[in-house]
Amino acid sequence: MKKILLSLVFATSIFTVQAQTKVTKNAIIGKWEFAAMNVDAMLYYDIEKDSISLSPAILTQLASSGADSASAAEMMKGQFAALKEVLFVFNADGTYAITGSGDKGGGDESGTFTVDEATQTIFMTNKKKGEKKDIKASFIKERLALGMPADSGPKSTLEFKKGKD
Repeated sequence: MKKILLSLVFATSIFTVQAQTKVTKNAIIGKWEFAAMNVDAMLYYDIEKDSISLSPAILTQLASSGADSASAAEMMKGQFAALKEVLFVFNADGTYAITGSGDKGGGDESGTFTVDEATQTIFMTNKKKGEKKDIKASFIKERLALGMPADSGPKSTLEFKKGKD
């Protein structure tokens, strides 16, 4: 009986690993709504749950400055509220649009994209500015996770859930 159960668990784990979605052009086509943000060693903000988790280092820093961590977390939630409006749209024709990115007057962006399936990277070229971004991508529990390029500071990952088309 133990052998049968062990074999079943092994087969299920192999199927689960193989069932993970690869980042391909077809897999990312559609509307993606902002769901969460992870800033390494600092915080994790989940829009759907309206919750924020601060790292021990941030909590220690707040405590040493005499700040209340609950109040600080609520203030941060307010600052991140604009992210609820961020929407990524990847079209089958290789174009993309980002709307609601919060920059007054210049927040919307559009351009073209390609996907390198081997490196799980999305290459985006901004139509207006010609700027190019290489964004590492993955799927985490059916969410599209985009590793945002940072010149300095901690690495951040934005997670998007599939929106209704």
